[in-house]
Amino acid sequence: IMRAKHVGLQKNACVALGNSREASAVPALTAALRNAEPLVRGHAAWALGEIGTTEALSALEQAQKSETDPYVLEEVEAALSRTAA
Repeated sequence: IMRAKHVGLQKNACVALGNSREASAVPALTAALRNAEPLVRGHAAWALGEIGTTEALSALEQAQKSETDPYVLEEVEAALSRTAA
């Protein structure tokens, strides 16, 4: 995910990984939570919520503590809410 130059491609990769619901995608999505672009971080948060493993939830909880962008924080909190339901 991090090597792709275009934000749209990175965002789409996050969506595809989230839709796959594969636990093996969690490390790449966790790395995407540190992307410079809020759009990519938000989609990574959504994808981690879709996967919902313990590792994914841990990454979301860490992001909730450190994220400063309102859009990304909203996505992180929505993902955590979905997994808690």
